[in-house]
Amino acid sequence: MARITLVDANAWSEKTKLEVVEFDDALLSQVETQVLSALANSGYTISTWVDATTTPPLVKSVIAMLYYAWFYDRSYSEDVGAENNYANQLREIAAVNVAGIVDGTFVLDGLVTTGGASDPSFYPNDNSSLLDATDDDPSLGGPMFSMGRSF
Repeated sequence: MARITLVDANAWSEKTKLEVVEFDDALLSQVETQVLSALANSGYTISTWVDATTTPPLVKSVIAMLYYAWFYDRSYSEDVGAENNYANQLREIAAVNVAGIVDGTFVLDGLVTTGGASDPSFYPNDNSSLLDATDDDPSLGGPMFSMGRSF
């Protein structure tokens, strides 16, 4: 089952030039595989994105942009030496979106990460300064010194 609809793909089309009437399933499968692979380290659980209703809108947009870019390129591949600026722009925008999702700059609304790049974890952290120092871990608690303090 596709993670995008024809409406998603045609959002990027020029209706008077080239519209997607039906998906090339092999091409769509390849594009989806590439996008999901790129997002595998984003911290989101991508295994639940199985169709157009469960895939987040921004991810659907990225898949649709890349699908349409390849569809557009293939349709106009007869033009020898011609570069498809529009298809290249779609790929660039999609790459920026993927990078933003992976590095946590772009947040997928309503979804929680599973501890990827956008959820750093280290010790000590702000929560450890809320605890009282113990014999086992005297580093807990507030700061031991501060700048401008004379000893």
